[in-house]
Amino acid sequence: MDERLKRLRAADRLSAPTVIQALLPTFVPLHGDRVLGDDAALTAGFGRTADQQALTVLGIDRGQNVNERRQKNGGALTVPGYRTALRVVAHAEKFRMPVVSLLNMPGADASPQSEEHGQSQAIADLIAAMGQLTVPNIVVFLGEGHSGGALGFANANRVIMLDDSLFNVASPEAVAAILHGQQTVSAAIDLLPMTAAALKQRGLVDVVIDHRAPDLVATLSTQIIDLLVPLLPVMPDALIAQREEKFQAFLEQWPLN
Repeated sequence: MDERLKRLRAADRLSAPTVIQALLPTFVPLHGDRVLGDDAALTAGFGRTADQQALTVLGIDRGQNVNERRQKNGGALTVPGYRTALRVVAHAEKFRMPVVSLLNMPGADASPQSEEHGQSQAIADLIAAMGQLTVPNIVVFLGEGHSGGALGFANANRVIMLDDSLFNVASPEAVAAILHGQQTVSAAIDLLPMTAAALKQRGLVDVVIDHRAPDLVATLSTQIIDLLVPLLPVMPDALIAQREEKFQAFLEQWPLN
């Protein structure tokens, strides 16, 4: 396995629950989609920072040991996870609370059961809801974030990535498989703009943070608030337009060369 992927998928990788605990001293979780149940990979709810800023958080975690990873499906979110996220986002809009998403996931669950329950529709609904949010939203890539499964959370006003994290339409393994062996997994990482540096260069990513920072959790928490504060007075229509402009500007970068 590529050394970069080993680091991203290591058991001791910084997790969304750890960041949430530091960011929100008071946190109230919300569970379940009221239809199919709960998704253990998703930590979702509401809280206040130490400075009393109300926030909504959506965190996806792979798990830190074999049992946790089985319980959390390796971070591959299922339909209940996306529907729960939609519930939380609706509350955020109603009560005027900014949304922060923290991602480390391989993509959405692709099992027959998820497809039968409308996985693609659930993802599309979340992408649309995030895009039309009338409150600011920020996404933080703690590790990997691939496919529409990650894009559902990443349709955001501001994007933060750890310097070794990845964001792409497909995982490196999937890219290599699609190209029928023309690229190794390591080469696939560099083939498309999925690294933090490449995406920052193309204007999609706003801030890149060194994953080796001495106090990474505190650095992340501070950066989230620093990006959020200027967005708080922005009018809803401008927030919506800004998200669209961010991704349109990125698309205009194609072809890559």
